[in-house]
Amino acid sequence: MSDKLRCEIVQDLLPSYVDGLTSDETNEAIKDHLADCVSCRDMYERMKADEMSAEENSAVMEKEKKEINFLKKIKQKHRLNLMLVVVILTVFFAAVYYHQTYQKGEEMSADEIDYSLQWNSNDSQLNILGNFKNANRGYTRLIGEEDEDGITHLKIYSSPVGSRHPNQFVAGYSKVNAADQVWLGDRIIWDQGENISKLTSDLYQAKTPYVGDAPAVGNLSNILGIGSQFGSYNMSLETAGQPYDCRYIIKYPMKGEKKEKALEQMKKDACVMLALVDNLDSVSWEYMMTAKDNNGVETLKMTAEEASAYVGKDIKICGESPKALQEMLTQLDFITDEGFYVVSGTERDENYNFKVVIYHSQQVDMDGLDCGFGFESRIGTVCSSVMYWEQEEHPEQTVITVSPDRFNRTLTDEEVSKLTLSVAVRDTSGEWHEVCEALPLHAKYGDLLKYTLEENSEDGYSIVKK
Repeated sequence: MSDKLRCEIVQDLLPSYVDGLTSDETNEAIKDHLADCVSCRDMYERMKADEMSAEENSAVMEKEKKEINFLKKIKQKHRLNLMLVVVILTVFFAAVYYHQTYQKGEEMSADEIDYSLQWNSNDSQLNILGNFKNANRGYTRLIGEEDEDGITHLKIYSSPVGSRHPNQFVAGYSKVNAADQVWLGDRIIWDQGENISKLTSDLYQAKTPYVGDAPAVGNLSNILGIGSQFGSYNMSLETAGQPYDCRYIIKYPMKGEKKEKALEQMKKDACVMLALVDNLDSVSWEYMMTAKDNNGVETLKMTAEEASAYVGKDIKICGESPKALQEMLTQLDFITDEGFYVVSGTERDENYNFKVVIYHSQQVDMDGLDCGFGFESRIGTVCSSVMYWEQEEHPEQTVITVSPDRFNRTLTDEEVSKLTLSVAVRDTSGEWHEVCEALPLHAKYGDLLKYTLEENSEDGYSIVKK
């Protein structure tokens, strides 16, 4: 029996031989066989090559695994760093938002605050007692600074309302003297120990040195409420040479007691204009009469000298400071004993108005309509709002929304209930006809009042409630 292994046995042993699992004796026998057998040797070489390839692949895979693990660690580190950056930025922006919103707050204008002033002489402190018109805003802080002219500028800041930021507040500022001038935002509120009203502040800030500055003079006229007092008007300025004159041409006809009150108001308005336009020498008023007065035109003129005599002091001195101006406005009844005129804020809801609808048809002979609202007080019809329209084809109805901002000050519910309606019609020939002078409205905020304008050959124009 031969000692050499057969090919079948060698081929069965080759996998173990390649893996190094056979004994030394078997290894010698297989080597001898492979030296003589080409086919078994080829098989061995193939198996050896496959083994080496597997090892190489395993090595590559192991290397790639290590690289992947390394990349995973880097990505995880970057992810943690990114998360840390996000957290830091979130905390930073949250801190900035909190600081801006709740600690610093938003600066509020004087128009956004209902306030009153108190002077504490013991502590030399000016106290502001107020609340924000927007109920969602709460007090944050008050800061003040003094400019090079010795004027103190105060700023009030607000944040969303909360327990730490109440809507109502008392803010004191002690770095001020009683004789100082104090501003709250863009409004003068204190001058030489005197509370300054919004009307005074607005008029004083609109002061102009030249009557030739038509926009400035027009702005003063609007703040003074010329249109709301007398209805539609034109303004002309005489600036070619002295005396410099401002002329108001009133379109609304006047007569009787109404005319007398209007003339007195014209004198008061003229005093204000003469005080606040430095080189203005006179104010003239041109107004129409009614049909009973033959539709004539009359003129009222007040010079600076006459205005000085009217108020008992040099009229130009009355415009030199907010305090002096307010003293004159109080004397002339622009500012009442009950308080200052306050223009309503923009936060009012729709219930703070009422509407008047006047129905009319194409059959009514008219090309113009004047409607005025007011109530009687010490100075006549102090709060009035007048509208005027003129066109070839007039609408079938005139709708007037009466809101607080139409008046010199916010009206109380009681004052609204006292409002009256004045209506005048201009026919197609240009003649004015007074329909009603003071029709009681008995209005309240939120009302819709309907009237019909009628015309007949016997009674002329009339207005009746629908």
